[in-house]
Amino acid sequence: MLKTHELEKLFASDKSSPLFPVLANIYYEKKLYKYSVRVCRLGLIEDPHNLEGMYILSKTLLMQGKIEDAEIILKKILQKCPNHLYSSLLLMHIYEELKRNHNIIQAQIKKMYSFYPLHDKIIKYYEKYCAPLEISEETTNDYSYTQPKSMQFNYNAKLATITMYKLLYSQKEYQEALAILQILAMNPKHKKFANSEIEKINKKLDRS
Repeated sequence: MLKTHELEKLFASDKSSPLFPVLANIYYEKKLYKYSVRVCRLGLIEDPHNLEGMYILSKTLLMQGKIEDAEIILKKILQKCPNHLYSSLLLMHIYEELKRNHNIIQAQIKKMYSFYPLHDKIIKYYEKYCAPLEISEETTNDYSYTQPKSMQFNYNAKLATITMYKLLYSQKEYQEALAILQILAMNPKHKKFANSEIEKINKKLDRS
C-alpha cells in the first residue's frame, strides 16, 4: 500500500489522480480535516463525479460542524448512485440531527430499505419510522453469502485498485471492499489475488 508521502507526491503532480480519496481519507483518519477538505475539493475539480471523494468530503465537513454542507453533498451522491450505502446512512444521521420532517425521513428510509432490506441498521430505522418487520433466519443466512446486482456499489473503474481495496478492508467496510474485488477479478493481472481475497471477505461476512 502506498505511504502517505508517496500519495502526497502523486497528488501534487497530478490533481486528477483517482487516488485522491485515499489521501483525503488518510488526513480524515488523522483528524487533519482542513487538509482532507482541501484534497477533496481540488480532486473534485478534476473529477467532479468521483463518489468516493464526495463521500469523504461530506463526512469531513460533518466533523467540522458544517452539517448542512455535508447534507447537500450526500444528496448529490444519492442522486448519482441511489444505492450508495454509507452515504444513505450518513444522510439519515444528519436528518435526525437536524430533525427533518418525518415524511422526508420516511421517504429516505424506504429508499434505503428497497436496496438493503436485510441491513441491521436500516431495519432498525424502518421499524422506528415506518413499520415493524418480520425477517426469517433462513433468509438472513442466505443474504450473508450473496449480494444481488441491484445492491452492489457503483465504483469508478479507475479507482478499483488493490490500494483502495486494502484501505476499505482495513476500515472493515467489507461490502465495499468486495465490490472493488469483483472489478479487479475481471483483470487477468489481478484475478488470482482478487479471487483469493473474495473468499476471505465472504468468510468475514458469513461470520458477521
